[in-house]
Amino acid sequence: MSHRLHSGRRAFLVGLGGAIISLPLLEHTHGRAFAQGDAPKRFLTVFEHGGTISNMYRGWPNGDGGWRADGRGEGHGLDYWAPASTSEALELGPIHQDLAPWASKLLVLQGIDNRAGILQSQYADGGHGTANVTALTAASITNPGDEASSLGPSIDHVLAERLAAMQPARFSRIHLDVSGHQYGSPYFRAAGERVHGEPDPRAAFDSIFEGVTGDGEPDPALLRRIRRRRSVLDGALDQLARFRTRVTASDRAAIDAHLEHLRALERELDALETPPMCAPPDEIAEATRADVIGPLHVRIIVAALRCGLTNVANLEIADIITPWVGGTDWGYEIGHSLHHYAREIGPDGPSAGQHDQWVSEMLANRRWRMSLVRDLLEGLDDPTFLEGDATLLDNSLVLCTSEFSNGAVHVAYNVPILLAGSAGGYFRTGRNIDYDTAPGALEYTSRESTHNLFTSILHAFGGEDAHFGSEHAVHEGPLPELT
Repeated sequence: MSHRLHSGRRAFLVGLGGAIISLPLLEHTHGRAFAQGDAPKRFLTVFEHGGTISNMYRGWPNGDGGWRADGRGEGHGLDYWAPASTSEALELGPIHQDLAPWASKLLVLQGIDNRAGILQSQYADGGHGTANVTALTAASITNPGDEASSLGPSIDHVLAERLAAMQPARFSRIHLDVSGHQYGSPYFRAAGERVHGEPDPRAAFDSIFEGVTGDGEPDPALLRRIRRRRSVLDGALDQLARFRTRVTASDRAAIDAHLEHLRALERELDALETPPMCAPPDEIAEATRADVIGPLHVRIIVAALRCGLTNVANLEIADIITPWVGGTDWGYEIGHSLHHYAREIGPDGPSAGQHDQWVSEMLANRRWRMSLVRDLLEGLDDPTFLEGDATLLDNSLVLCTSEFSNGAVHVAYNVPILLAGSAGGYFRTGRNIDYDTAPGALEYTSRESTHNLFTSILHAFGGEDAHFGSEHAVHEGPLPELT
């Protein structure tokens, strides 16, 4: 998706008050067709940078586990991501309270480690660069540290390619970003090819809904632009194909990756020539504040999925402070400074007197992030917009995660994992599953990794993969107990 601001056929320039108007029902003709066939599946990620409120404190250097803070030393002993009960029946904890209406359609998974990030980290339990580039790829990396890069694609790109082959859409994936301070995008198209999201909702709207007229008739101006773009694309494909015959085998691999990307763009141009018959979201205003941008991005994602414009959507949330829900600047006006106090607000810590204030502000910050997930689930689970007898949420899978459990100490053990939707009934939802080998103990060990989680996700979409990612997992195959 282009980051340029396009001049679409319609102008939806309104005041910021439009940001709070709920998403209208879209009259989307192909949504009615699923009564006589299987509905398509969609995959979404919500990636929030910086970790959550967790008492995971340190890890062992060999990847065999770590330990939790008990709240009696320098760090706090709170785990607000965890469910309120240890029972399998899901009882949502403090961060997830806004998701209560969808508890029966959720899975909270504990005891899953980012072992690719842990075992390749200079810190032996995480690290900014290493944890970010492995959070969604579970891949081997280059340059461990802040300059790390993934040697494999992220799970969204793998599914985007597969779903595009099964159920073609205009965009193989869309990626919107609530921008701010963070340590690098976790999304990768392929080895070394990091992908960044579109931060501007107005630009995203103009790009995604270009040519969508609401009446099913092609936009003549759009068709002219398609012809120009196809001419440029054909020329690039021809030049690369001829150049490929004159380079070494190692260089051909890089050229092949570029050729595949250009062919994907070609498929997107093909899809543009037959615009969907649906109403684009209105009142997508220009915005600069994250508290406005976030909800606008969610509305665009829901509308794009309803219109059949994509099968895969990503919402990335930077590690930002959230003064609109209350709070002060804990340093440098970034969320990571706020999180760093987690290791010093315990009774023996240098900031013990700020414990209650920190908990209040940190919880408000993480609950604001979760409010975007709430808005997303509300749009996807709209009972007036069904595919057969199921909602879009029922036919989708939403993965919510982060690179850390406790961002204050950069720990990639027990990373936060929330799944919403069942991918068409594949997963058994409404449950809390803890893979910690000794739940409730301060010492922590687990055999499960994001490698296994991503393998499970591929299986949910029809894949038969034995393994996803690097060789750092304890075992291959999917997570147990999910289906």
